[in-house]
Amino acid sequence: MAKKKSKSTTKKKPAKKDAKDLAKKVYTEEEKTRIAKYNERKERTPVKVEIAKSDSGKPNIQLQGLKDPLYEVKMLEALGTPDSDLQSHLLAQVCQTFEGTVSDGVFDKDKVISAYNHSMAILSGIQPQDELEGMLAVQMIGVHNMAMDYMGKATRIDRVDFMSTYMNGATKSLRAFVAQMEALKKYRTGGQQKMVVEHVHVNEGGQAIVGTVNQGGEVKNKNNE
Repeated sequence: MAKKKSKSTTKKKPAKKDAKDLAKKVYTEEEKTRIAKYNERKERTPVKVEIAKSDSGKPNIQLQGLKDPLYEVKMLEALGTPDSDLQSHLLAQVCQTFEGTVSDGVFDKDKVISAYNHSMAILSGIQPQDELEGMLAVQMIGVHNMAMDYMGKATRIDRVDFMSTYMNGATKSLRAFVAQMEALKKYRTGGQQKMVVEHVHVNEGGQAIVGTVNQGGEVKNKNNE
């Protein structure tokens, strides 16, 4: 007599949902705005670089995407100058501020590539408007790298005197970075400062001033010049 097949007690695993099904279908207006900003920034990809050996055997930096119709535009937006020689000079300067790119005159290929690509990503975000801003942007990256290097050393050292030295260096570098940001902002705005008055309260018996208040405290009244 044939034995009856026992029913399997093993539960079937639920089928994996497709990634598209897991994606959110409905977004709020605030989320749509954030996504649009992200896509806009993502589309503005910076120029990448690679390292190739020249006939002399020395590393030769080559920029990728030379056939990209926006290549020259991207380089101008990142370095503030259309001059290719100056672009290469500024990139070489900023690359040397990254730790490990140069050791005893020898280039570390992988670190050089990383330094150049990181620099281009930052510079594309700053978007210097001319050569002066391009030089300032390169300096800002160098000062940032210096500050982070000092802070990293301070956290890894056991001696209090060395830690104090590194933290002093980091503090000075961070102050310099803030000064650079203020200089860039002031240069872009032409040194003009804008003051917006949201509310004007006039007590009983008082008089509102309609005019321009200069930094020195002088008041120039439009009604009574």
